Amino acid sequence: MAESEAATDHARELTARGSHAASRVGEYLKEQGKLPTLVLASTAARARQTAELCLAALEQKATLRLLNELYLAPPERYLEALATHAKTHAVVLVVGHNPGLESLVLLLTKRSEHLATAALVEVELPGAEWSELSSAGRGVGRFIQAWQP
Repeated sequence: MAESEAATDHARELTARGSHAASRVGEYLKEQGKLPTLVLASTAARARQTAELCLAALEQKATLRLLNELYLAPPERYLEALATHAKTHAVVLVVGHNPGLESLVLLLTKRSEHLATAALVEVELPGAEWSELSSAGRGVGRFIQAWQP
């Protein structure tokens, strides 16, 4: 992707449909009792907006960390972000981009999932430290569910 295309893509905001979907994700998490205490999100405008709308719908205080390194990141970058930022958090929501997130789900669960816009995947991980995920190997997580608004 050319630099000017990347800058444009990074600045692209959510559509009305995307905003509604992001709010619905937060509502769904609240209904399910899956309440993150930390949200790690790419700095891309649409990822930031998704995280903010989701948190507003959750009506729960959670820490939001916007991370430039998650923009179009490979799965290893997501694991690094979890190891660095999620140390004291048991439930974390990650908001990012494909193909990196689809690859992350595959890496953690050995399950291929197509993640459409605002798709949500729940993965249960062993009780080990977040920092141990990168060395745990493929399939360390258990796929719980995928959901789309």
